[in-house]
Amino acid sequence: GVVVFASSNRAGQYVWVDGVKKKRRRGKKRDRKQKTERGENDPPRLKDKSIKRDPKDIENELKRACKGINLPLIYITDSDDERVILFRGKKARLHMHNAYDDQQKAIVKSSPNGTKQLVVGKRQGLVRLSRNSKHVPLMVVGTPLVYKETKVQGILEKYLKSTAKPPPLYVADDDTVNEIRGFKRTAENRIYIYASLQLTPEEDLKPPVLVLANLNNSCNLGAIARTAFNLGITSLLMTKTSFGGLNDTAVRTSTYSILECSLAVTEDLPASIRALSKRGITTHCGESASAGAVEPIQGAGTRNWALVVGSEMFGVPEDAMKAVDKLVTIPQQGGDSFGVAHASVICLYELARGMPS
Repeated sequence: GVVVFASSNRAGQYVWVDGVKKKRRRGKKRDRKQKTERGENDPPRLKDKSIKRDPKDIENELKRACKGINLPLIYITDSDDERVILFRGKKARLHMHNAYDDQQKAIVKSSPNGTKQLVVGKRQGLVRLSRNSKHVPLMVVGTPLVYKETKVQGILEKYLKSTAKPPPLYVADDDTVNEIRGFKRTAENRIYIYASLQLTPEEDLKPPVLVLANLNNSCNLGAIARTAFNLGITSLLMTKTSFGGLNDTAVRTSTYSILECSLAVTEDLPASIRALSKRGITTHCGESASAGAVEPIQGAGTRNWALVVGSEMFGVPEDAMKAVDKLVTIPQQGGDSFGVAHASVICLYELARGMPS
């Protein structure tokens, strides 16, 4: 018989089977296992790695699936193909770290004005990337279904015609893409882009400007950039620390809006803030009232403004704070300080109120 073993905090989590304590299976998992034993379940999408498919068969299937696509597609039949190694997730590239690092360094070295590379997923990233001619795709991998989409074909054809060095377009079946990325996805119309972020000279940034001072948390960077873009701010001035935090997590969190922004990196933040002031751009920095902020944040009524945002732990550097025009604060009724993402949202909204489009 089966006796349920109950504990104070995990009651019903374990069962005794023939004198052996085992963890209770969830109902869905048990039903799925029973269906598999009866042969009622479809085979798993990710193939058993011990069962190798013939590359020629895979290539023939891809050719049939890609019939009618007028793009120079390159067929990928093996997930370990080094041409697509840069698309691999962290867990999926553990056994090939050296090759991954070597290829990444080679691309950085050969990329014109290339400063940062990242992987972005889904067609939304490709669409946003196509709206900003500054950032360029270096390579693309996708399934046959996504290459058949009219919108995707139009964007890729534009890159093939306008770019001196067109990005290679790799195509792989759904199982191979799953193995490349290192996790299972059920959608069969997926596309991933390895892109290069290009820098804009500081003097070419158009106000309003969001200044990110040593903010390196990817989730915070993405959330703040998403809010800024939605409010009409497309110029980001960053320290090297902040620019280093712009990875694929930040891009996804921003819903890929970072790909439509102009990016600049400064090595002397106080000097860059003073340069903004000389251009007639009023610089603001959020601070608590006890630390010297003398006025609540309010609408600027113009586009000639900039907001300086610091890190969650250390805030804005003191020398940069002395260079801003206005120290502002968010009125609070109580509680601890706002998180940097929440405070930035409030300040950006207030400054953007009444701003001409």
